[in-house]
Amino acid sequence: MGVSRQRGSSTAEVAVLLPGIALLVALAVGAGSIGATQVRLEQAARAAARELARGEAAAVAHQTARRLAGDEITVGIGGGDGFRTVRVSVEVGLPLLSGGAGFALTAEASARNEQE
Repeated sequence: MGVSRQRGSSTAEVAVLLPGIALLVALAVGAGSIGATQVRLEQAARAAARELARGEAAAVAHQTARRLAGDEITVGIGGGDGFRTVRVSVEVGLPLLSGGAGFALTAEASARNEQE
């Protein structure tokens, strides 16, 4: 009699655990995507800073950053004391949260002017 009561319990356990597993997979994929975006921002900031250090125009540095990190980024350029600094940022949304809340990822790089 104990065997018939156990029948189907593994199916019920899987049905209860499946949403949790799906949520964990979604969080892992989201974290990987955020990490990849941060790496792209770092590369874009370094490349744009190198462009400026070589004496290229700010428009060329903006183009380089957008080519590497995407059109949705914000690029800020500054400098002083023989260095050029580029700050690249982007807003990242979190679709699992209500209202599409998110946060900003930022990368900054500096390069010494080669023209001096």
